[in-house]
Amino acid sequence: MRENQKRINVYIPLDLYVRCTQSGHSLTEAIIKGLELVLTPQKAVNNTEDKSDLLELQDAKIRELQEQIKVKENQINIKDNDELQQARIDDLKIQIQALYGQMSIKDEQLHTKDEQIEKLNENMHKQAVHIQSLIQENSRLNIKLLPDNAEKSKPWWRFW
Repeated sequence: MRENQKRINVYIPLDLYVRCTQSGHSLTEAIIKGLELVLTPQKAVNNTEDKSDLLELQDAKIRELQEQIKVKENQINIKDNDELQQARIDDLKIQIQALYGQMSIKDEQLHTKDEQIEKLNENMHKQAVHIQSLIQENSRLNIKLLPDNAEKSKPWWRFW
């Protein structure tokens, strides 16, 4: 028998037994290491401290990742807003171009109307001049039609 050692019989779960044999460690080594972990109080305290430190680190990392996610979401929202604003700008440019097109058509129509009005004014002026000349001609004709013997006529009281 071995000195300073004690033989024990242990019942362990079957899946734990399979994992231990697959790892390449002997059952004796695995049991010794497990008992040392359980029975060493300082290691247990350090282990829990390590676990709490690890948990704190993980929580800090989670918070940092959440902040990064928020930043990314804001950047995506900004990009979406930029895209929406760019689409709106393009839309407004198209509307402005359409308005310029309508304005150019209206300008052409106004120019045509201005020309028509000028022609009408010229025609009206010509007609006014023509009417004036007709009035003058009519006055001359009326004067010619008046009898020349107005001076030879007798006063009204002399009727014989």
